Amino acid sequence: MTNIVPLNSDSHQNICITESKDYRRFANEQLIPVVFHEFHHLASEFPLVFVKNTETGQFIPVAMMGVKQGLNLYSQDTNWPASVNPRGFNNAPLSLVKTSQDNDNVLVCIDTSSPLVTTTTEGSHPLFDSQKEQTDYLKKRTQALLEMAEFNEQTNNVCQLLASKNLFTSKQLTVKLTQSEQPIKIDGVYVIDEQALNQLSDEEFLSLKANGLLPLIYAHLVSLQQISRLIELQNQYDLSH
Repeated sequence: MTNIVPLNSDSHQNICITESKDYRRFANEQLIPVVFHEFHHLASEFPLVFVKNTETGQFIPVAMMGVKQGLNLYSQDTNWPASVNPRGFNNAPLSLVKTSQDNDNVLVCIDTSSPLVTTTTEGSHPLFDSQKEQTDYLKKRTQALLEMAEFNEQTNNVCQLLASKNLFTSKQLTVKLTQSEQPIKIDGVYVIDEQALNQLSDEEFLSLKANGLLPLIYAHLVSLQQISRLIELQNQYDLSH
């Protein structure tokens, strides 16, 4: 259960936040939303693919962290096993909430039920000082949230651009595991169609290059090789559970 409320210097003056690499709250999430700005370092560990919002038609980039639905192979233990992780993992227990659909004003909110929230100052970071002013730590965390919100908006715009050029194609992933007789089929996944990319006009292709999108596309395509890593991790998981 969560209890997300607007952050308030009166109510939360004595609140502190602890830093943790315990990401077990994502243990049941096979697909983790990411932004294009982190494709380059995430591609070395995770397959980066796209899913489609059935209501809006919007494509969303995600990092695959498992081959079985409801199982994140990286978040089963207290210690994060990889050298990289999505930026969004470090937002908790803070978040941004729009005050209205009609403007871009936001409130910083906090999940007071999060285990990262404490009143103990040792080993943690206060959010407000004795004068009820924001600490440097809170200012830094707020700035990170605002940057992530901007990255999300830019990612949505890039996805819309790629979709407008018909560069997404659906791909069914078939995974054969050592402990399973029947292969696992993963549906609802989209990738960049290399053939469609190569068939773009020179003008369209150079436009992608000018906007810095080609390295992101290639990072996505290279990341698909990490599916074999997920298969191996799943085989290891099956042997120990």
